[in-house]
Amino acid sequence: MTIHWPLLLKAANDKQLMLLDSQEDWLAERDHLKAEALTLIDSQGISYHCQGGVILASGKQIPLSEVVLWVSDYACQNGHFCSAKIGADSLAQLFEMVRYLEAQ
Repeated sequence: MTIHWPLLLKAANDKQLMLLDSQEDWLAERDHLKAEALTLIDSQGISYHCQGGVILASGKQIPLSEVVLWVSDYACQNGHFCSAKIGADSLAQLFEMVRYLEAQ
């Protein structure tokens, strides 16, 4: 299994998102997260879940429209802009939006 970094992390029942750029970032963060409640998506759109601190492919495809909603909710939660204004044609655009929001 090859993970195409970066990874977008979404915790179940939480609007918070996190972008991790490398395996090293994952190793630094995983002990602070409820790993079994995470959905992870790599830059190629492959989704993963975590089991025992290990990232495993889930075989589940998450539609781009759902990831747009995640980013919209994350942006609104952080007071940046209205969710109705979010639009993206690719995961790369959404990852850059999350990167921008994290930098604010």
